[in-house]
Amino acid sequence: MLTPKKHRIPRQRQAKNSLDQSCSLTQLKQTWFSRALLMGQNLRLLAKSIEIYDEIVNLLELDEVDFEEHKTSEIQRIIKKQASHFANPISENQETAFVNIVRMKQAFGFSEVEIQLLLFASILDLDGEFSECFEILERVSNRQFYRTLHKILNAPENDIMQAFDKQGLLAKSGLLKINPAVDTIPDKLRLLKGISTTLLDNPNKPIADLFADYVRPVKAVELSARDFEHIAPSYQRLRKYLRDAIDQQLTGCNVLLYGPPGTGKTQMVRSLSAELKIDLYEISAEDAEGETLSGKERISACQLAQFLLQGKANHCLLFDEIEDIFSTPWPMFLEPENQSTGREKAWVNQLLENNPVPTFWLSNDITSIDPAFIRRFDIVRQLDIPPAPIRKKLLSKALRGIKVSEKWLNNMANLEQLSPAIIERAAKVTRAIGENKASTNESHLQDLIEGTLKAMTGEVKISRRQAAEFYDPGLLNTVIDIDTISAGLKRSKQARLCLFGPPGTGKSAYAGFLADYLAIPLLAKHASDIIDCYVGNTEKNIARMFEQAKDENALLLLDEADSFLQNRNHSQHNWETTQVNELLVQMEHFDGLFICSTNMMENLDNAVLRRFDFKIKFDYLKTEQSWTLLQHYLGTALSRKSLSQKQRYQQQLGAMSCLTPGDFAAVKRKLTVLNETKNVEKFLQSLRDELSFKPGGLKRSIGFGAVI
Repeated sequence: MLTPKKHRIPRQRQAKNSLDQSCSLTQLKQTWFSRALLMGQNLRLLAKSIEIYDEIVNLLELDEVDFEEHKTSEIQRIIKKQASHFANPISENQETAFVNIVRMKQAFGFSEVEIQLLLFASILDLDGEFSECFEILERVSNRQFYRTLHKILNAPENDIMQAFDKQGLLAKSGLLKINPAVDTIPDKLRLLKGISTTLLDNPNKPIADLFADYVRPVKAVELSARDFEHIAPSYQRLRKYLRDAIDQQLTGCNVLLYGPPGTGKTQMVRSLSAELKIDLYEISAEDAEGETLSGKERISACQLAQFLLQGKANHCLLFDEIEDIFSTPWPMFLEPENQSTGREKAWVNQLLENNPVPTFWLSNDITSIDPAFIRRFDIVRQLDIPPAPIRKKLLSKALRGIKVSEKWLNNMANLEQLSPAIIERAAKVTRAIGENKASTNESHLQDLIEGTLKAMTGEVKISRRQAAEFYDPGLLNTVIDIDTISAGLKRSKQARLCLFGPPGTGKSAYAGFLADYLAIPLLAKHASDIIDCYVGNTEKNIARMFEQAKDENALLLLDEADSFLQNRNHSQHNWETTQVNELLVQMEHFDGLFICSTNMMENLDNAVLRRFDFKIKFDYLKTEQSWTLLQHYLGTALSRKSLSQKQRYQQQLGAMSCLTPGDFAAVKRKLTVLNETKNVEKFLQSLRDELSFKPGGLKRSIGFGAVI
């Protein structure tokens, strides 16, 4: 706002741009302001206090006038006389002073009125003192605005209205729009941020380079189609659509890709454009001076890009981080320009419906994007963290030339949040360090990767599958023949199984065995991976779990699923019911292999149980199965014993009624620490110790029918 001279703080004058030296520019400013001054009550308003506004005094060349010696009416006549003199049209040719403005007129077909509007708005934007001169003038409504510009620019009012029409070049180019929420002339003219510097400076810059700060070529591709084989159908669909859109010059072609940061959204677009030999450009997030563009300004930059590239073959656009552009408007008391929301929404809708250049819109999160916008995209695709096999391939590719072990690669590929971007950055740092030892490289990489993941998510989730040291389906004590089930699943590739029984009986291990038997990945989830403290997030995690299994063509195991299987009649909170409901819905629509394991069958929800094709109880080991396991773990230490000793061991084992494969594995780990793994007596005693924690674990009557 214009500050009275007596209250003004002295400030250092800013460096002038090249136009400040131009006589044409000074004359233009005098003419434009004088014409505005002669309208309405502006002269009367200024005459009352002109002596304190030195910017206006200097602009109108009234420095020699002693205003204190004149009455207000006389001052008004003096100002009017000077303003009337300056208000006359300028005869001097302006082309030498405003080279870029004129070149734009020639290159893009702007009308004379459109060029005048761009020039006027640019000078107001660059010259703060000139802009402040308009602050003392009368406020203008949206209806008065066109007439005011008609007077200032000496241009037909209808031509000005047409210039600002949404079908006009100014609107389509995104260079200049009207802000209807304000009432001063400088503020109502909303230029694309930084464009005034571009238009009025650097007169020797080629026309093609004038807008390089807003639209720039994308860097070379780092990934290829092979890196997206986990979403091959979607990739090929996008490829064909992009090719057809460009060949047929279709308008309104827009693709929305969304998903967590670093999942390869940008790389996927680069890969598609490189494969099709299409020139890819991206919308900048900064203006010519390096200042961040707001969401509204980036929409204008996108309009400019569409305007510049339209009609040119083999071009497409990339618009990244669009969350702030499409998000729901802030409340009116927080958003000063809320009144213009409808107009801006219309701009975006028009852009999505009529853009001449195919555009990829990228977002990390679409939860805040209005569904009315989402439905206008031709293709909407989520890009999540790649599955473990693809993560391993990406690791191998990024770490080419960096020594690491195969075991380390397998372990790191099981990091669930490991995105392509994190892999690339960790590889870049490790390659710069330049170590030759595999263990050192592994340490660097793991520290870099886990440090990033902890900063991003607060934790490092490892979907590491701990394979059983020894697993034999013949040692499972189930009523249904487990081999028959496995063979049937190999044929159908679709079923829902509920595995229940005591802990350690091999339920989760069977899921791992089955995945290997069927040659498909195992996606194992625990209740702790799914349950979230915020209402509604658990349901989202349940849905995401099934979607991930579908994308990875994996066997889905929900371990310790008691929380999601309980009878809803016993629920004390609404969210408990909604979680079970979500599980039911997802099970109903899932066409893969889904296994739930639980240690408790009491109070399970009947509706959930009905959804399972098989409900298989895993019971404690039979006596002969326990003996087989004992022989496996003790090996020659047992086989070398005498017949009488073996019979005694059999009797001792037969008295243990609640043994599970998990008990044997626990004892083995314990005795490994004590270096007693081949001590038969210690092994049996340790099994008894394990059973002492179980009710009825040592009550079986002695008897054994196994053949030694």
